Amino acid sequence: MRDVPCRVIEDLLPLYHDDVCSEESRTLVEGHLSQCEGCRNELQRMRAGLPVEEKVPVDRNSDDRVMKGIASSWKKGRKRSFWKGTVLSMLLVGSIILAYVGLFNWHVVSVGTEKADISMISQHGDMIFYHLNVDDGYSISSIIYKMDKSGNLYVTAKRPVIKRKSEPPFELENHSDLVDLSEQQEIRGQKVKAIYFGTENDRKQIWKKGMDLPETDKSELARWGIQ
Repeated sequence: MRDVPCRVIEDLLPLYHDDVCSEESRTLVEGHLSQCEGCRNELQRMRAGLPVEEKVPVDRNSDDRVMKGIASSWKKGRKRSFWKGTVLSMLLVGSIILAYVGLFNWHVVSVGTEKADISMISQHGDMIFYHLNVDDGYSISSIIYKMDKSGNLYVTAKRPVIKRKSEPPFELENHSDLVDLSEQQEIRGQKVKAIYFGTENDRKQIWKKGMDLPETDKSELARWGIQ
């Protein structure tokens, strides 16, 4: 009951002291007094007949007016609570939406190499061609490239936290790809010494500098639009 201002309770104290207030006012005052030492002390002064701070005389018929003031304060409090609840609800809904998007659409989980098969590795100039097949039953959402300080380029397949079943057309989980060494070196400002599928902690080699690879088939080159 500390939400009711002390000045309102002080208006009711004379009525409460003289036992002429309504039952509703009595309940309100007693609830406030149980938590407010200042108003309790004020009531004790009245009961002891000690002089109290001079106030405007209280009209015994003002009980109604005071209760209306209290009702107005409560309405304002409810309005504040309503808007606070609305904001909290919006934040909660936003969090749920973000969680859904994160679980199903953010590509944050790296695909392991255990079920990854690298085949048909060939070379044409500075371009390394290969075929990737990840046969674990789940789709791949994206492929990212990252190079470490030693010149190792990692081709990493990514998925959201909630995996989707792999269905035809298989796209990234079963596709041919190429890495243009010149392009990667220009972008990253350092020589590519090796290419791996996976991550630094879980990787499978695709190509390494000095590796003797067959020339890429002309049909494969034509599929990429390379003369």
